[in-house]
This record gives sequence, structure tokens and C-alpha cells, in this order.
Amino acid sequence: MKKIVGIPARLGSSRYPKKPLCKILDFTMIEHCYIRSKLSKDVDDVFVAICDEELKDFCIKKHIKYIMTDPNIQRPSLRVSAACEKLNLNDEDIIIVVQGDEPLVTPDMISLSIKPLIIDKTLNVSNLCYEINEVEMRDPNEIKVVMDNEFNALYMSRSPIPSVDHEEIRQKWYKQVCIMPFKWKFLYDFNTKLPKTSLELQESIEMLRAIQHGYKVRMVISEKKTKSVDCEQDRLDVERLMRDDNFYKTYKK
Repeated sequence: MKKIVGIPARLGSSRYPKKPLCKILDFTMIEHCYIRSKLSKDVDDVFVAICDEELKDFCIKKHIKYIMTDPNIQRPSLRVSAACEKLNLNDEDIIIVVQGDEPLVTPDMISLSIKPLIIDKTLNVSNLCYEINEVEMRDPNEIKVVMDNEFNALYMSRSPIPSVDHEEIRQKWYKQVCIMPFKWKFLYDFNTKLPKTSLELQESIEMLRAIQHGYKVRMVISEKKTKSVDCEQDRLDVERLMRDDNFYKTYKK
């Protein structure tokens, strides 16, 4: 069973154009994602799935393994899936989709995320999640998740869930961390055979396709504080967190 990290990245983000190349301390965001993923002892390979010539030139310059994909692809898991078609994979191999805007990813987070797929052979996909505060809960850029008693995702939304309007006992809030391991066959089928769903299109959240079609998405709670980058303020916040980050100290210039 091979375990491979695929990092989707493109320069045409509507919310933050060219964000893979935004600088966070001494490195660009895409470098942080790539270097930190390669620090994991539980993965066999790491690549970035890209579609821009500028990113290609950058990867060549920085010795980052890349696979070119169709520039018309919008969804991150589809970009990684398209790249993986060029690899010699078995059905049970695990592809870990690490979003290219998760520069605080750690090797421990990757190891934690793949455990459910190794332990439970009936599972096809898992996701990390992280406990958040009320400010993050109300941020539409953060994808919130509610789970059943076995930590399977019940629903994901950019809106605040669960609701606080009629609460009797305050519950914890969790956000999705975009580190998403898939069994290779399921990732391929997910992107080529499984029709998009109404809730996926309503919320713009890929995992809702799996949930709405009845597949289990096993959530794994991470204790590591993380933050994705969707705007300049996020970049500044991540830069502040990165200064005290132990993993950054192992590769900083």
C-alpha cells in the first residue's frame, strides 16, 4: 500500500490570486506545503498538481516534484486525481490530498489522517478537523463540520453549525482541515463517476458529495492549530504562527 501526498495548487484563485507563491517568512506557501509534507515518515512520495507555466517554472527552480493537469479543473481533489492517473497506482493505495493553502500542515497531521483508512478497510475517505472558537465558527471561509458518535461527518457548511439559536448545552465547534486521504479507487470514482450533488454545489464543499451519496467520511480530531490562507490577513496570521512553529525551525533558512 503506497501513501502519496498530492498538493493541488493554481494561480487563478478568485479570492487570493497567485496565493501559492505568496511569501510566508522565508518561503512561498507552496514550498511550505511541499517541504512539510515530505517531512512525514509515513508517506512514500509527494507531488504538487499544477496547471500554470509560472508554477511549473517555479517548481523546476526549487526542485519540487510536479505533475501538470488541465487548467480547466477547478476542484482540488479532481486536480490531484487527474495527476494520479499518470502514476502506477493500486486500488488500495492512499492518496492524501493536502490543500495548497495549508502551510501549517505537519507530518503528525498526515500520519493521524491516514490511520482510519489503515485500521478500517471499509472506509474510503477521511478528513482532519480542529476545534475552533466562536469567531472562526462565524467565518464563512472556514468549513464547519458536525459528526455522529463514531466521528463520521453528518454535514459540512460555511455557515455556523451547530446552531446556537436554541442551544440547551454548548457543544464544541469543529472546522474541516483540508488534509483528506482517499483510497485511490474511490478518489478516481469520486471524480469520474459520482455525480455532483445539490448540497455540494450549494455550499461549494466537495466532501458533501460523498456524504450526500451515503459514503462515510471519517473525521479525525487534530490537536495541532492550523489555518488556511484565503486572503492577505490569513497570510499575516499564518506568518505569525509560523514564527513559533517547531517544524519550521527544522528547515528555515
